[in-house]
Amino acid sequence: MGFEKVYITKQGALLAAKTLQGKKIEFDHAEIGSGTLTGNAADKTSLTTKVLECEISKVEITEDTQASVSFIFKNTDAKNAFYFREIGLFAIDPDTKSKILYAYANAGNTAEYINNSIAEKIEKHIKINVVVDNASNVTITLDSSEIYVTEKQLQEAITEAREFVGKNYGIRRKIVDNVVSKWERICDNIGLVANATKNGDEVQNDFDNLYPWSDIITYNYDTTNKKITAYYGEPGFAFDGSNGEVLTRIPEFWYKREIKGDYEYIYISDYNRAGYKHSKEFSVGRYGISVDAEGNAHSYSGTIPAYNKTIATFRTLATAVGDGFCQMDTRYFILQLLYLVEYADYHSQSKLGRGVSEWFNQKALIAENNVNRIIVANSNNMYAGRNVSIGTSDAWNNTVASERTITRIEDYSNGSVTGKAVYFDGAAVNIAVGNVLWGIGQKSGQCDELGMRSGTLNNDGCHSMIYRGIENIFANMWTAIDGLNIKDYVAYICDDPTQYASDKFVAPYKAIGYTNLETTESYPSKLGFDENHPEVALPIEANGSSGTGVCDKYWCNSGNRIAFVGGYFNYGANDGFFAWTLSLASSTSNWAYGARLLKYQ
Repeated sequence: MGFEKVYITKQGALLAAKTLQGKKIEFDHAEIGSGTLTGNAADKTSLTTKVLECEISKVEITEDTQASVSFIFKNTDAKNAFYFREIGLFAIDPDTKSKILYAYANAGNTAEYINNSIAEKIEKHIKINVVVDNASNVTITLDSSEIYVTEKQLQEAITEAREFVGKNYGIRRKIVDNVVSKWERICDNIGLVANATKNGDEVQNDFDNLYPWSDIITYNYDTTNKKITAYYGEPGFAFDGSNGEVLTRIPEFWYKREIKGDYEYIYISDYNRAGYKHSKEFSVGRYGISVDAEGNAHSYSGTIPAYNKTIATFRTLATAVGDGFCQMDTRYFILQLLYLVEYADYHSQSKLGRGVSEWFNQKALIAENNVNRIIVANSNNMYAGRNVSIGTSDAWNNTVASERTITRIEDYSNGSVTGKAVYFDGAAVNIAVGNVLWGIGQKSGQCDELGMRSGTLNNDGCHSMIYRGIENIFANMWTAIDGLNIKDYVAYICDDPTQYASDKFVAPYKAIGYTNLETTESYPSKLGFDENHPEVALPIEANGSSGTGVCDKYWCNSGNRIAFVGGYFNYGANDGFFAWTLSLASSTSNWAYGARLLKYQ
C-alpha cells in the first residue's frame, strides 16, 4: 500500500500564496477516506468517501518555508472495515475562516484494507511535510520512512521513538576449510546475547527486544470470519483451538545472504537497504498439523500430529483450512535465517534444546488380557504423559493400541519376570508376549507454558522444544516442505502456493543454481548459494559431524524427490533446524512424516 503522489489543491495553492503576504495558515484537521479518484486531484474540494476525521496532533516549523503536520487514526474509530485509499489535509482560510481541502492523496489500487476489529487493533501515525514557499511551487510529500509505524515505535516523537529502525544484524562464517558450527557476530549484532531456557528458568536474550524477533507473536485466527480473534497475552486467547487456529506471525523484514571471498555473510535488517531482499509477513502453525474426526486440519494444542499421509494429502488438508493457507513451504529457509542471526551457531540442539529426539521400542514380557498396562524390561525415555502406540511384533504399527498416553510407571516383579509396568489410558486391550510398546510423535502443547520464549522445559531428548512460538520446529516429526522439488540432486522451487505440485520441474518451478550434496547419511559442513534465491540453502559439502559443520544429518537420493526437514522422534543428535531428507518419493507416507500450516496472506 502506498500514496505515490500527494497534490496541493487549487484552493490550497491560493491559501499557500497568502503566506507570502505574512498571513498564517492554520491546519485544522485531517480526513481519511475510501473513495476512488476521478478527474484532477487538484480540483478536489472534499474527499470522495469520507470515513474518519482526525485531529492534528502536532504542527512543527522545520525550515523557513516548511512545516510538519502529524495526525493519528485508529481502525477502531471506524464504523466498518474500509479500504484506506484517501488522505485529506484541511486548513483554515485566514480571511474567510472557512475550512478548505489543502492537500489530497489517493492510493488507488494499492489501498490497504483496514479491519475495524477490536481484536486486531491498528493505529497509524502519519506525518506530512508541507512546503509553502510560493503559490506556483507548493509541494507536499509523505515521508516513507516515517509513515505507518506502530504505536510502540511512536511514543513522544516519530524520529526519537523509532528505536528499532536503522539496525542491521549480521553474522559471518568462514566457509573455506572450516567445520566450526559457530558464526561471528558483526554489525549491530556485536555483543548481543541469545539464550534459550532449558528448564523454564528466565534467561538473557537481547533479541526479545529487537525487531523483527520482538514482533513475532502467536495469535488465534477465526478461519470462518477470516480475522484475528486474540493475540497471545490478550483476554480470550487460547492454545486449545477454542478461539481459533493457533498461528505464529512472522513480521516483515529485510535480509541479505552473500558469499564474499572465504566468508559467508547473513544480515537481517528492520528497514529496506540496498541489495537486501524483502521477507513479507507470514504466519505458521504454532503446532504441527493435526486432523480432527471430520478430517479437517488444525493447529491446536493437545493434539497428536497427523502422520501416514503423503505430501499431496497434507497439501489438500492445509489449503482446505481457508484462503491464503498452505503447508509449510520454502519460508522455512526464512526461519533458518532468523535463528542463525539470533544464535550465531548451526548447533540448534545445543542452543534451543534436544527436542523429542529419543524414543523407545520395548517388547512385552508377559501376556495379559483386558488390561491398560504392558510389562516391559525397562522404561528408558518413558514418562507419564508421553504418547505411545502398541504393535503386534514390532514398532511402526498400532494394531494393539493407538495414540495412548502413559498414565504412570511402576516397578514390576512376579518372581520370574522383573521389569516395568507401563500404564496407559483408553480402552483395555489384550497384550501378548512380544507385543511392542513404542514412542510416537508427541502431543502438541508441551511448551505452552513458555509462551513466546524459546527453549524447552525439560532437555532430556523426550520433551518438546520451541523456537519463538513454533513448537517442535525440529525433531518430533519430519515437516514436509512444499514448493520445493528435487530432481537428481537439483532443487526446483516455486513461490506461488496455488501452483504447488509434487514431481513438477517446469514453470512456475525454477531450478536452483547449484547441485545438492550427493552423499547420503552425511553431516554437511557447507550450504549452497544461488544469488537469485539466496535464502535457499541446501547442503553441498559433507565434512561435518553431529557437533561440527551444520551439525545435522542429511539424506538424499537420485531421481524425483520431495523435501522434509527437522528430523523426528528417533534420530537423536541427527535432528535439528538444518536436518534434511531429500531422499523420498512423493508417494511416501510414514509414522514419522508430518506437516505444518502456513498462512501466506
